[in-house]
Amino acid sequence: PEPPAAPGARRLPPRGPLLVIAAVLLVLGLGGGVWYINSGQFTRVPAVLGQTEAAATERITGAGLEVGTTKRAFSDVYERGTVMAVDPAPGERLRGNGTVVLTLSRGPEIVKVPHLRNKPLAEARKALEKEGLVAGVVTREFSDSVARGAVIGSDPEPGTERAPDSAIALVVSKGSPIDVPDVTGETVADATAALQEAGLTVRVAPERISSPEDAGSVAAQSLAEGSRAAEGDTITLTVSKGPELIEVPDVTGEPTEDARAALEDAGFEVKVKKTFPYLGDTVAGQSVEGGSTAPEGSTITLTIKGL
Repeated sequence: PEPPAAPGARRLPPRGPLLVIAAVLLVLGLGGGVWYINSGQFTRVPAVLGQTEAAATERITGAGLEVGTTKRAFSDVYERGTVMAVDPAPGERLRGNGTVVLTLSRGPEIVKVPHLRNKPLAEARKALEKEGLVAGVVTREFSDSVARGAVIGSDPEPGTERAPDSAIALVVSKGSPIDVPDVTGETVADATAALQEAGLTVRVAPERISSPEDAGSVAAQSLAEGSRAAEGDTITLTVSKGPELIEVPDVTGEPTEDARAALEDAGFEVKVKKTFPYLGDTVAGQSVEGGSTAPEGSTITLTIKGL
């Protein structure tokens, strides 16, 4: 028994309960530290198998981990582009900010070229992508049976087995061919109407050129008569500013053949007029005097001396 307290002395609380409380707190603190060291600072890798790369990345980073280098491999189980393997595996523990490596499926090791005929080009590209293939070189041909812009066929043909990511060449329809009419020499309005009626688009070149055609009429067209064009193709029309005026050579007194050659070389047509009786071969006159100008391609008449 404790001795009685001296009169006026302050009574202290018993020490036993305080020691018990301190001991309990110490044990809890040590336990919490051990838990943090052994478990609290680790994060479990979330389950992301079968998810898209974007969804898996969002879930992993949301758990406080990082996504490292992404790998790719063939798989007959997981769809192309989805997660087929995780390293470390789902459920394993990583320290905070640890790195997880994803392996994405490339799909089966061998895939078949799908049927693409009559599909619009954009739709055909998506169909190839879905199978793990890509669109390669695209060429265009006329077709009376396949609509403009749709696929006529592929190379290799549908059903052919190829490795994933192989390029498949496509042939796309230009639609039914159109025979281009000849509109040179017509007015721009008439030429435009004729071409549009045929299903073509018309563009008028900003610059005019000299030509034998009358000023203001069509001097040239970008696709000649008889050419084959697709519906909607553009034909460019060049408008004439009239024939170019060039200087006429003086050929009077020259032999007929020499005079003809000189005029034709200068860009003129030549007509010979002989007087009767015809015994000479010398040019006595020309319909346009030498030194003056005349439209290119116009006709110069030569008069040949008689007796």
